[in-house]
Amino acid sequence: MRQGLCALALVLLAGCATDSEPVRHSLGMHSAQTEAGEGLRQMTDRHSGVQLWVAEQPVLSQNDIEQAEVLVGGDGQAVVLLSLSPSAQALLASITATQIGQPLAILIDGELRMAPIIREPISDGRLALTGFDSLAEANALVDDWSR
Repeated sequence: MRQGLCALALVLLAGCATDSEPVRHSLGMHSAQTEAGEGLRQMTDRHSGVQLWVAEQPVLSQNDIEQAEVLVGGDGQAVVLLSLSPSAQALLASITATQIGQPLAILIDGELRMAPIIREPISDGRLALTGFDSLAEANALVDDWSR
């Protein structure tokens, strides 16, 4: 009887121990525009209050990141530097070449967090993201995106 209870306890404990992955933060870079359009959803940047119409599907995601690192800018704010994979570099170069003057919506965990205006093609596959709530937030994102 005692062995049966021990065996049951081990089964129950094994059921409680999971090998599930911790929740990872998502990153999506989406085409966007400043006016309504078909197939676009309206979103508001929580920091600036700017309203954009954003494509549902991201053109790039955290899966396209080859390297991510956190730096602290001269103003003390966190800056996340992203280096993209070669195939993502080519895609980013193409997108930014055709959408000059339009925003590139950066969504983190599905929330519009920043939307820089594309001024010129980005051909080197490197992006600097700013506007994080804290250095700790930036570090947590980089930890997730560097795996």
